[in-house]
Amino acid sequence: MTKINKTKSAIIIALFLIFPNCFAIEENEKPILLETPGPYSKEALRGIIEKDYNLNSPSGMFQDQLKLRFEKGPLKEVGAQVSVQGNFSETFSDNSNFKYNPQLINIGFKGKFKSEKEGFNTLFDVTPLHDNFFHRAVLDAWVETNRIPNNTLMFGTSRPNVGVEGGQSPYTLPFINRTQTARNFGNIRKTGIRLKGNYKYLDYDLGGYSSDTWYSEFFPGVESDLWVSFKPLAKNKEKFGNLSLKGGIAAGNRNSTDFLVSSAAISYDYKKLWLRGEFQNADGSNGASGLTDKKRAGYNVTIGYHLTKKIEALARFDDFDPDKNIKDNNQREYTLGLNYYILGQCARIIVNYVFCQNETKPDSHKLIVGTQILL
Repeated sequence: MTKINKTKSAIIIALFLIFPNCFAIEENEKPILLETPGPYSKEALRGIIEKDYNLNSPSGMFQDQLKLRFEKGPLKEVGAQVSVQGNFSETFSDNSNFKYNPQLINIGFKGKFKSEKEGFNTLFDVTPLHDNFFHRAVLDAWVETNRIPNNTLMFGTSRPNVGVEGGQSPYTLPFINRTQTARNFGNIRKTGIRLKGNYKYLDYDLGGYSSDTWYSEFFPGVESDLWVSFKPLAKNKEKFGNLSLKGGIAAGNRNSTDFLVSSAAISYDYKKLWLRGEFQNADGSNGASGLTDKKRAGYNVTIGYHLTKKIEALARFDDFDPDKNIKDNNQREYTLGLNYYILGQCARIIVNYVFCQNETKPDSHKLIVGTQILL
């Protein structure tokens, strides 16, 4: 190509960018269609690696690739969910009252109907050899509608919010294990109706459930859960940080046993730093440790700091009283953690050191190294 032709070509391209209407295609001409990169293209796979992941989201790295879309029928799309957590640990003088066994394999399907305002979610625990395998196989099974602005109405089985980590997804937990109160009062599935609201200054989660857990009984009683979060700095959170004041109750009756769990929490994050504190008190509870009428309480404080975009350092103090009628029986856990977010929560390496101090048993130490993959 001569120098003159190169100049002409440059001028034509410049004119097309400035005056695109001058080069409009006539009706009898066929436009040249540029191929759009598909979900399996090199561009899409490169986007997975280069993506900035939201650490509060449990969405998998291949969420577009594992999704089917339908032109006919009631469904618009259905996507698969696959989650794997594994760990190996070294224990020294293991006298802790709680198991550290966060290994899991979860699979499920999440989809939308043609209306786009209705959807569904299913999640199953296929981890082999865990306790009560068949009773605990169904984790989530609900349908939802978003026809009320800023609200989601859910029907089915889900994990209610009983405290901060008691209702949190295992894929977004800062440490491998939950707090002691979350392991006792929350972290359970229940079946019922649930309304979740999301506004600028206020979030809420209100549910009415059967007090049954893990499909073990048919409607042994009724439970009501409420969780509220106030966000006073929502208007200026970019400048002053994100502050949340949270609280809630979980109350009900199961087989003539009444229970009431109350919670109060505060969280704050600003740039690379985040803080969280929570106190929970139970006059009977119906959580992961089972139904009990014991009076129990606990509090915990956690601090986290992002050393780099991918590396996060953590520290937690966690104090729990398993029976307030017995003196000097508190259980304390001191945890140091390090998270390496290879691809956000989708590919993560977790290192935790836990020192367990029990007033009624010898102390114990545990070092845990875990991995997490969300497909």
